[in-house]
Amino acid sequence: MNTKASVRNILAMARGVVVVDENIAGIESELLKRNIKVISIPKGTDDEIIKQVYLPRRILITTNSAHFIDDASSYEYGIIALDHLKFKDPKNMAVLVSKALIKHQLWAKGHGFILKLNDKGEGTIENLIS
Repeated sequence: MNTKASVRNILAMARGVVVVDENIAGIESELLKRNIKVISIPKGTDDEIIKQVYLPRRILITTNSAHFIDDASSYEYGIIALDHLKFKDPKNMAVLVSKALIKHQLWAKGHGFILKLNDKGEGTIENLIS
């Protein structure tokens, strides 16, 4: 079996690709179950490397949004902020993210936004492009 072809097929069938911050353990497998391809950031990666290499034209899922807001428009990424969740269970977070991606049409927005989610799945979305 051709590995490159297999990866392309998996990516082609996924709803989209998100980048998961290193501080959110366990959410990757739950997002994959919901047909969302995940790129995990290696522990200890510098924020500037994350912004330059991992984030352009992607959506970041993080509990540390303050470190990423200022550069979202220049590096062209979107943010789903889970900072305000009280219950950081991986399954719960994945369900909230999956529903938010659809409800707020984040795949179409692509970049230049922050969506701040709460435990009820409600969120406020802000445009970060001036």
